[in-house]
Amino acid sequence: MPLDVPFCDTPGQSLVVGVAAGVAGGLAGAAAGLGTAGVVALAAGLALVGELGGHLLRGDEQFRAAVRQVREGR
Repeated sequence: MPLDVPFCDTPGQSLVVGVAAGVAGGLAGAAAGLGTAGVVALAAGLALVGELGGHLLRGDEQFRAAVRQVREGR
């Protein structure tokens, strides 16, 4: 079942979240001595939470349509 995945309408948000997650995850992970894999995992988790949180706060239509598409299983 193919999903129709359009390009994101909020590339600026993605840029800000990605950079902030990378910096915060890098600093926190290095300070905690997590090693490379741990730092990457932490930064990725922060980016995922930041992206979802940003879309939820903004309530943009593209995100709501994507959630509906996933819930309907198409």
